[in-house]
Amino acid sequence: MVHRSLTAITILAAFSIVCLGVTTGLIWMLDRPLSTTATRALSRIEISHGMTARQIGRALEDAGVIRSAAFFEVSARYRNLTRGLEAGTYELGSDQSTGQVLETLRRAPLQLERITVPEGLTRTQIAGLLQRAGAVDSARFVSLTESKELIKRLGLSERHLEGYLFPETYLIAKNASEEEIIERMVGEFFEVFTDSLYTRLDAVGLSLHEAITLASMVEREAVVQKERPIISSVFHRRLKLKRRLESCATVEFALGVHKKRLTNADLKVESPYNTYRHSGLPPGPIGSPGRASILAALYPSETEYLYCVARGDGTHSFTRTNREHNAEKRAIRLRQRRQARLK
Repeated sequence: MVHRSLTAITILAAFSIVCLGVTTGLIWMLDRPLSTTATRALSRIEISHGMTARQIGRALEDAGVIRSAAFFEVSARYRNLTRGLEAGTYELGSDQSTGQVLETLRRAPLQLERITVPEGLTRTQIAGLLQRAGAVDSARFVSLTESKELIKRLGLSERHLEGYLFPETYLIAKNASEEEIIERMVGEFFEVFTDSLYTRLDAVGLSLHEAITLASMVEREAVVQKERPIISSVFHRRLKLKRRLESCATVEFALGVHKKRLTNADLKVESPYNTYRHSGLPPGPIGSPGRASILAALYPSETEYLYCVARGDGTHSFTRTNREHNAEKRAIRLRQRRQARLK
């Protein structure tokens, strides 16, 4: 009897050890981070008033921050935190364990600043806008957009990030670094430039850099939304026919200033960005294009237009021949003079 009892105790002890090991392994597996520091992804999570631990866990799992919503709920209950998670916005990394995420949620949420970056701005202009909002040191921001190490880490191979700082409304943490903001803006660019758009590059015969360069020109030239694909078609036709693009926006970029009207001297400025003097696309983007201009660059209208001239009201007149173009320019100047006299 004693022998049998010892055997039963031994079996029970072994079973308990096995169960403990399995449980420990399961907890370790569910608690561990989804990624390493080298491949971490940051997500902003909004916790609303009244959300339960289960609802928060689901939001975190859906955002790719934790492995298991159920394990998050159990961990929150074990730590007696089901009612101690403060509403607000949090920035969480996929390199955090579930326990670390819970500790982050115990602290105060981020203080965020809403900043809108309009379409068409250069990286220098974006830096100035962000500095005025108190978010960055503009000189450091611009310097980082030229950092070879950062550019490579972001998956690009350009000399700088002109054109890749996506224009959008951002919620930026007050303690966010210039590098974090740049990473966020470039990350937004790649969210917009989907796989289908990469496939479209082959159809229009452009590299990614060429497409964003063309999109930035469309962005700076267009005012009216419906004209973007038409302006794009003019540039595409000129490229196909090996004609100079003659974009006033590229001249302004070369000059570094915005001018209501360019002079003949302006059009002769020596710069690789001056498409009145140099054939083909300029060396790179002349600003950050928005989604509409990117789509216009990749999906131009089918037209026979080779010229466009601004009417002065935000719209353009499109023509096929140089003769039509010159006639339209004269007609527009005449209308503008008449309107000026009426005023």
